[in-house]
Amino acid sequence: MNLTNNMYSLEEREKDEAFVKDLAAATGQPDLFEDIDPHLWRSVDEEVIKKMTYDYDDDDSDDSTGGVIFKVRNLEVKDSTTQHRLNLEVASEMIQQNKTSKARALVADTPDFRHDPDKLEREGLMWKETGLKKGDLSEEGMEFVSWKMVRGYPEMFVGKANGARTKDMFTLEGLHKNRIWDVYYLHQPKEIHPKPGLFVPTYQFQHLLDTINARLEINLTIPPGKNTSKFKLVFGEGNTPRPRFLGRTFTADGFKMFTGLVPRPKPEDDPSLGTEEGQAKLKSVLKMIANSHKKTEKSKKNAFKRFQDHRQWGRSLKRTQRYLGLRKKKSDGAAAESPVVRFVAIDLEAWEQNLDVITEVGIAILDTSDLKNSTPGKNGRNWFDAIKARHIHVAENRCFENYRYVQSCPENFDFGQTELIFGHDVPNIMRSIINNSPHPVVLVFHESKADIKFLKTINYNIYEAKNVIELVDTKYLHQYAIRSGNQPSVGTVCDYLEIHTKNLHNAGNDAVYTLQAMIGLAVKQREESLKRARGEGSQAAQIRQHHVPFAEMDEKEGWTSSGEDSDGGPPVRPAEFEMDWSPLPPRDDAAADGGW
Repeated sequence: MNLTNNMYSLEEREKDEAFVKDLAAATGQPDLFEDIDPHLWRSVDEEVIKKMTYDYDDDDSDDSTGGVIFKVRNLEVKDSTTQHRLNLEVASEMIQQNKTSKARALVADTPDFRHDPDKLEREGLMWKETGLKKGDLSEEGMEFVSWKMVRGYPEMFVGKANGARTKDMFTLEGLHKNRIWDVYYLHQPKEIHPKPGLFVPTYQFQHLLDTINARLEINLTIPPGKNTSKFKLVFGEGNTPRPRFLGRTFTADGFKMFTGLVPRPKPEDDPSLGTEEGQAKLKSVLKMIANSHKKTEKSKKNAFKRFQDHRQWGRSLKRTQRYLGLRKKKSDGAAAESPVVRFVAIDLEAWEQNLDVITEVGIAILDTSDLKNSTPGKNGRNWFDAIKARHIHVAENRCFENYRYVQSCPENFDFGQTELIFGHDVPNIMRSIINNSPHPVVLVFHESKADIKFLKTINYNIYEAKNVIELVDTKYLHQYAIRSGNQPSVGTVCDYLEIHTKNLHNAGNDAVYTLQAMIGLAVKQREESLKRARGEGSQAAQIRQHHVPFAEMDEKEGWTSSGEDSDGGPPVRPAEFEMDWSPLPPRDDAAADGGW
């Protein structure tokens, strides 16, 4: 390639390279162009050029190229709805065989490679009349796309960046801006949907994409692979019904009006009149459309739940900071002190061959009264010494040890002496620590659902403890801290906070590390929050290191919780039916949260 490069001037080389770059972008197949010398587009026999180009009609001809124009934006696979588009398969074949072409010279005669968006919009208002009256059958072999697929296209097939830019263009009003649609209807079998399906010609949808691409300089396409068939539906196989013409719509209001006036089905619209094979094909197509729509709705619901979860995790973090005295309640004065709470972190180990057999219970306790007059230090390390820990080895189950998935180590408790206690006595110990606490209690878990279930197995129910004001889960605090959906272990969270760990899967050790992780996350995130408020902060780089760019953490994903204007709100007391992190109903009086 270097030898070829030396044959041309710098200006020629730059033009050739820009041309191939445009080709790669236009075809959507950049891999085809990776090893292609851009200067090989300068000569090829005329027959290849003819196969790769098309003749415009009289209005679009260009005398400067003898009526043959090669445009980058027209590099698309030839299909029945776009009769005169360049055949990409031929282009790809030529490129892969490393043939040369005079196409580069022809392009040089064409000053603008892009479609004119204004011209395309004018075309969208000038479709040739169908010649059909309301209720007339569509032509055989005509390709359609469901109106549901048109409306759902950006959510199903457009990425986040372009999806935001195109969102307004796929509203009912946006779809009718400078555009008309020929709308067809098809009465569906009752088991598919009681209402008729609405369809528009595929070529009109393709023209919409072309117009958006020209206007926004992006490259929306009918998706490749198995999804292509959803946008190129052909009806009538095996004597089954074809769509009937409903009318031409110019405005959103007009669309709403006449799509509500679909004629009643005619006798020949009965799918059962078709062959068995034709009926099966028709039902398959209609189910495919229905299921695609359902997936979109499910995606919306899942996105909303993720949004809610992320917001709740952020608020939980802020409330934790309040309990630790790291953040003031909005109504507190500068000199107000945070009320004292007791944090109780709990971890249980169950036998891997029978999860109803609880082998160890770990408990770590921190009363915030023990933190007065002390600073947290880096990631809260100065406060770790105030943690009191207990490790219970359940006496009747001490013969059961884990080794298949994790290696248990009940004899390696590093924060005190292991206690050998029978299982029926454990609930009383839990009540003495939690239910009889001199202070309101905040329970701390890592993966709370599993440990709460294990506690029930040994006959202790956290929901009966009336003095528990909050449940904190370090798994969610860590996910919020790094803006990630990945589910971390206790060890992973501690690594993030530079907390040294050993003998994990000892319940006592894990309870201590869980409480240390909660403190570390609260302190670290508070420091970052204050830095951001001052216009500083390094968290962006740290978050990028943990998979999610900071620039993507915007409000719509729920990764924010109102900054310094929020204190996390009132405590969210754990309730058995609220383990999805939904908040309690709002309270009217400011004092209802008892100062929390």
